[in-house]
Order: sequence, then structure tokens, then C-alpha cells
Amino acid sequence: MSLAGNIPASLKELGALSDEIWFLAGDVSVDTSWYTKRASLSSIYAATELYQTTDQSTDMKDTEQFLDRRLEEARVLGSAAGNVTQWAGFQGVAAVNMMRSMGVRI
Repeated sequence: MSLAGNIPASLKELGALSDEIWFLAGDVSVDTSWYTKRASLSSIYAATELYQTTDQSTDMKDTEQFLDRRLEEARVLGSAAGNVTQWAGFQGVAAVNMMRSMGVRI
């Protein structure tokens, strides 16, 4: 699947695989996170598969640690993005309330 002519089929299979993994994990999201979760998992899967091709450790322990680090990074990044979104929402509400207190009709 790594040949240039197989890239479309490979990407389709990777998308189907990530969708199946999230489905089996119980994900039922129907918003934009559906896409971001699948894109994140697909990139982690592809990177781990590439890393695995050079892993010479016993029982692929280095690959397992690599995967654990990537999943933790994705969790932290997702949490940070959620926190920024929440902060932005609070700032927007505060700005509207401040303008209302100044007599602006919003």
C-alpha cells in the first residue's frame, strides 16, 4: 500500500480503520470533533506504523512506548484546545455583559 499508485486506496483504508476504532471505542459524536478525532487517530496510526518498521526492540516495546507518547500528546492537545475554546467563550460573554452594563443594547 506504500506505492504511489496505492495512496488513494491506502488513505481510504486508513480512514475506515480509524472510523472503526472510534466506533468500537463507543464514540457517537456528530459534530466537528468526529472529523478531528479520526484525523488525529489516523496520523497517530500512520506514524506508529512507520516507527514500527525500524523498531528492533524485544517484543516491539519501543513501538509501544512511541504509541503511548503519541496518544498522550493527542490527549493533552485536545484538552488544551477545549480549554482555549472555553476561555474564549467566557471572554465573549464577559465582553457582551460589559457592553450591556455601559448601556449598549445587545
